[in-house]
Amino acid sequence: MLFPMSMIQLKMHFLRHQLLRTIRNFFEERGYLEVTTPIMVRCPGIDPYIDAIPAGKNFYLATSPELHMKRLLGCGLEKIYQITHAFRADETGRHHNCEFSMLEWYETGINYQSLMELTESFIQAIDFIMSDYLERDALFHFPFPKISVDDAFQKYAHWCPSREWDEDRFFLDLIEIVEPALTNIPAFFLYDFPAPLASLARLKPEDRNLCERVELYLKGVEIANGFSELTCAREQKERFERDLVKRADMNKAPYPLDQHFLSTLENGLLPECAGIALGVDRLLMVLTESPDISQVMAFPLSRL
Repeated sequence: MLFPMSMIQLKMHFLRHQLLRTIRNFFEERGYLEVTTPIMVRCPGIDPYIDAIPAGKNFYLATSPELHMKRLLGCGLEKIYQITHAFRADETGRHHNCEFSMLEWYETGINYQSLMELTESFIQAIDFIMSDYLERDALFHFPFPKISVDDAFQKYAHWCPSREWDEDRFFLDLIEIVEPALTNIPAFFLYDFPAPLASLARLKPEDRNLCERVELYLKGVEIANGFSELTCAREQKERFERDLVKRADMNKAPYPLDQHFLSTLENGLLPECAGIALGVDRLLMVLTESPDISQVMAFPLSRL
């Protein structure tokens, strides 16, 4: 049986509008340029754990705007952001929908430490303004705690991932032990991830067992994932190639390398920078204290 859109869902449309307007005002006030990048791409990224949705011969729906946004930085833009739709196959659940809204922003000349400060200011502005529309007090207190991955694992799981790397053990303990132990903290940054999880982040110069990666958690939900960006073409290509081997080992489809992005790195065009991707639907979930992502979307997978 099909049901008409409820008043609660209609109210979510209003709240989403206000949230998007607040996001744009925040970046506009700080001199960021709003950009757009393709939804249909040739390379959807090489992450072994993220699968793209095919969109015709040799094309895919974008899982993230990251590589194209970095190419724009390589063209000389310095502070950019984008609100877009991203697509990931087989991602469904309380915090997942295969199509979702993503906010992503980059700034040149900063690292992940400065990125955390900016992200905290962003959440503070969003929480303050949206509390008026939601007729409640602000949800968060500032500043947010910063917890290193090694410290969290040593305290709660009793081992050090950066020195004793075990991928299966890491993700099992993260989900079953570490994240549940931290749910009593309303908001925090988890930072300095083990080097094997660097993805497109640079390694820490003083400790190459760690990478300059950070994730933001709000009310127990992982909201954002950011890096001091890797600018070395050789190292990035090696990582992509390792991930392609891993995809093959997992019997997953191979994806082509983004040669335009690699050329940007090879030509030294990508400056030192940091960027972060934030789930807009998850953020709206947290702000409205909704238990399921489908409650903040007009047309989740279940209502298509």
